[in-house]
Amino acid sequence: MKLRWSLILGLAVPTMFSEASGQEDSRYDGPIIDMHLHAESEIWAEQRLCFPKPCEGGPTSVRTVDELKPMTLEAMQRNGVVMGVVSGFRDDVLAWTEGDGERFQTGIQAPSQMPFEDLEELLLLGRAQVLGEMTEQYYGIPIDDPVLDPLFALAHKLDIPVHVHLAGLGAGNFPSHLGDPLRLVPVLRKYPGIRVYLENAGWPFLEEVTSVMYQFPSVYADLSTILHLFPRSVALKYVRDLIENGLGKRLMFGSDQMIWPEVIDEAVDVLQSAAFLSLEQKADIFYNNAARFLRLDEEEIAGHRGR
Repeated sequence: MKLRWSLILGLAVPTMFSEASGQEDSRYDGPIIDMHLHAESEIWAEQRLCFPKPCEGGPTSVRTVDELKPMTLEAMQRNGVVMGVVSGFRDDVLAWTEGDGERFQTGIQAPSQMPFEDLEELLLLGRAQVLGEMTEQYYGIPIDDPVLDPLFALAHKLDIPVHVHLAGLGAGNFPSHLGDPLRLVPVLRKYPGIRVYLENAGWPFLEEVTSVMYQFPSVYADLSTILHLFPRSVALKYVRDLIENGLGKRLMFGSDQMIWPEVIDEAVDVLQSAAFLSLEQKADIFYNNAARFLRLDEEEIAGHRGR
């Protein structure tokens, strides 16, 4: 960065200027909502994942599961993350979030794998606020399978946000084609206005996710795993394509930190480095869009901005 002199109201004032981008610095310094955090019950990898192979991720910084939450909180504090949606299996996620509703919203991962009555009770009592992350595909259940219909019906009835896992990499029982966002269309037609947000912003299905978001205004997307698993150039190209497709008001920040709290720093830095994003667009992605999607009230928003 270097100083550039601008003339404002007849006064010469210095502004920060990026030689690389040719634009004035637009680093966002407001509050951040992380729409994609995880509570885990074990440290299941010795090294971080990365793509494309051959590549080698850095060592896992968390040595025991007891370190995961405090190190995640430290990363949130460093980056101004004032709220997070934490997904996990029932006992894991409730242990993280209960009694800390100002900082966390609770999501139930793979909700079809627990008794429906128990899930309904958690949502009705407000102990959980999000349905998902829905990772049912890993259990061999496509997102449009009729067996999931009671879950979508419940979310629609209670006006509960639904977080849908999508992935184009394929793993286990989740082949890439099951991550196609178009498979959600029958569900979205059946339950008009249901609030759904798509993991990884539907990568790599750019045109498909654009089509879904054009058709259904209640569908948003979080920019999560692509911000740290892929080369930065790949992540930024996808974000830029979504912005150019007009979706900047419905993209939300997410880190998908899993067992790597340090990726919160990296995910934030990737978006901060995007020269094609204006300060207003960064504010939308980091905070405003999520606040709107989660329907935070004015008092909550004022509290976040005052921190």
